Parts: sequence; C-alpha cells; structure tokens
Amino acid sequence: MAILGGYWLRLIDFKLYAITNRRLCKPRLIQDYVASLLDIGVRAIQLREKDLSDTELRSIAVPINQICKAYSAKLFINSNINIAVDAGVDGVHLPGSLLDTIQNAKARNLLVGCSVHDLDVAKKMQVAGANFVTYSPIYPTISKSNPAVGLKSLRRIVGSLDIPVFALGGMTPGKVSECLNSGAFGVAAMSSIMSYGTGIDQAKNYLKQIEEY
Repeated sequence: MAILGGYWLRLIDFKLYAITNRRLCKPRLIQDYVASLLDIGVRAIQLREKDLSDTELRSIAVPINQICKAYSAKLFINSNINIAVDAGVDGVHLPGSLLDTIQNAKARNLLVGCSVHDLDVAKKMQVAGANFVTYSPIYPTISKSNPAVGLKSLRRIVGSLDIPVFALGGMTPGKVSECLNSGAFGVAAMSSIMSYGTGIDQAKNYLKQIEEY
C-alpha cells in the first residue's frame, strides 16, 4: 500500500489548480480559455460546471481533455465519475458529501481530489483514498458562505495529513507565498483566473509567485 500510495502521490505534479467557470470567461468559449491557461503553463484544470446536463458536460469535457493531453496537463471532472471515465480524463474532484464514492473512482483508475472545509472530513477523505484536497476558504470570499479558516487552520490541516493540500478561497497571487509558507502544497483559484480580460495575466502572476517561492 505504501508503494501504491507513493505512486498516486507522484501524479500530483502541479502547484496551481485552476477551477473553471465558463460564465466568467465569456465571451470566449471555455475550451479556448482553458487552452490559453495551458499555453502559459497551467498544468491542472478542474472542470466545475455544475449546472450542465451530462450531455452538455461531456460535449465540453472531450475537447478540453484533448487540449489538456496536448499540453501534458491533468483534467479533473467535478463529481461525475461516469463522464470522467467516458471522456478519458485523469481524475474527478468530489465534495465531502461524496466520500463513499472515492473507492469507486480509484477502482476506475481515476485520481481523486476532494473539497474539504474541516479537519475531520479531510482525514476521512485521506483514509478513503483521496490523492489531494482543496481546503477552503482560507480568506474571506463572497463566493463562500463559510467563514474564512485562516492560515493557522491551514497549517493545522497540512500537519495532520499525508496528502497534498491546496489552499483555496479568496486567493490572489500576493497570497501565494504565505500559503506555501504555511505548508500548502499549492494553491487553487477560480474567479481570479477565469475572469475574462484579467484572468490570464493573473494566472501568469500565480505561476510566477510559485516559481519564485
């Protein structure tokens, strides 16, 4: 198990986890916007389009996966294991409520990322087989009703897990170093990266901060 665990862990080879929102990048098509993110060096995408039907989600997952493969980048589908398998992507990203589905995803050779907001759930996700977690919200954000957990809590959860923890929530490039200093494996972002007109430059800034760190 230790060898297998090490194998899975080595596959988490990215430090910036870009989470999609196709509405923010309009008028550009989401697949074109993702291609631009990959072109500047982003190497992990979470396709998080919760309101789409299975048919609609599959219709964008397939071309985005082809683009990701061309850049040797990883694509994670939000929650939907069947579409992840059908589209041939690298993994799925699951909320804490889908804890029981982690082993199903792993049995189908998918990497598994999980969203967590407290240490207890994070530990359960790790035991169930998650490869990494996003912990949020680190900072106050209008997109999350949960109160900010802060850097002290980030340090605590990092010190309690053996899998990578990505800091998420209220993130900006200027906050990268303090999150990494607190033990985060990397950072995850959606609004700042996906916003049309400014997102690509922001993604460049995230990558620059990570590289300089």
